[in-house]
Amino acid sequence: MRETSIVGAYETPHGAHKERSLRDLITEAGNGAIRDAGIDRKEIQAVYVGNYAGNEFNGQNTLGSLAATVLGLGDRPAIRLEGACASGGLAVRQAMLAVATGQYETVLALGVEKMNGLDPEKTMNIVARGQDQDFEGGYCISGPSGFALNAVRHMHEFGTTREQMAMVAEKNFYHGSLNPYAHKQRALPLERIMKAPQVSYPFGIHDVSLVTDAAAAVIITTRDKARALRPDSVRILGSGQGGDYFTIALKHSSTSFAASVRAAEEAFRMAGVDRADIDVLECHDCFTITEIINIEDLGFVEKGKGGPFTADGHTRLGGKLPVNTSGGLKAKGHPIGATGVGQVVEMTFQLRDQADKRQVKNATRAMTHVLGGPGAVSVVHILGREGA
Repeated sequence: MRETSIVGAYETPHGAHKERSLRDLITEAGNGAIRDAGIDRKEIQAVYVGNYAGNEFNGQNTLGSLAATVLGLGDRPAIRLEGACASGGLAVRQAMLAVATGQYETVLALGVEKMNGLDPEKTMNIVARGQDQDFEGGYCISGPSGFALNAVRHMHEFGTTREQMAMVAEKNFYHGSLNPYAHKQRALPLERIMKAPQVSYPFGIHDVSLVTDAAAAVIITTRDKARALRPDSVRILGSGQGGDYFTIALKHSSTSFAASVRAAEEAFRMAGVDRADIDVLECHDCFTITEIINIEDLGFVEKGKGGPFTADGHTRLGGKLPVNTSGGLKAKGHPIGATGVGQVVEMTFQLRDQADKRQVKNATRAMTHVLGGPGAVSVVHILGREGA
């Protein structure tokens, strides 16, 4: 396969943008990425869009073609990819594979979700459809209650504490306070997080990701073309996708997400690098326990040690492995279809030394990770600084 690189990256501010339309978000992100790449839009040969529920949130289907049309690319092949919270990661992966296999030379991957504007109960009902509706989603198994099962089991097996989970939130809110793109740009003290109203034990409201509107986009092309366009282009070293049973009752473990393990193994094989080579990580912290389990599943710490690793400050800026420098889904926000693309944008900023106050010094390799539905879909990307 051909080597691929990211030559343009852009994301909109994240927030509750009730005054903005889906079309508006797509326009800003797509055009921003094209400008950042310094290319003519005529060079884009295909469009890949990650989106979870535009048909229900916004009454709009066929979002691939809509995005292409809005961006003046209406005669190009375009497709929407949906894998719940992994939708954006799938869009980036399919875009990369299309260039790597020689099908196209330059493509656009875009993620978008406009979630605010409906009655909150209806919004949560739509979000819950990422579960098995026949057997679980229709019987009170939602995101919070489902991942709470993971948390309680992890606490039981490994001694993970409520405070360790709260430390994930405190750290990510601190990182978000440094990010001008974040939905929440204010640090929260650990004591306030610990005393927050409960959602589903052991989660308080600050253990849960935000309901966010945003769009993000990247331009992917061959490495040779990228180097000619800009010296700080970012290489896509590896990509992996993993799956697991959609129904929670069929899963083999409550303390590990098999899809993440498989996606990471594939990405590391393709990249030809080791865990020790990763300088910064954006991983899926839809709930605080998820970040703890993810850093274990991705192979950075031993199973059961994610809580202590977090409590010791290793995942904070300046630590051994800074995790979610953007603020993650806790503070940057979780615009479901845009999240995976936004992670890639954040890591592109890091590898270009454009992350300002949240910059990881001398970062040369980065990883992104998304987890969709009840741990059923995972996508991992490993990125590298050009020339490193």
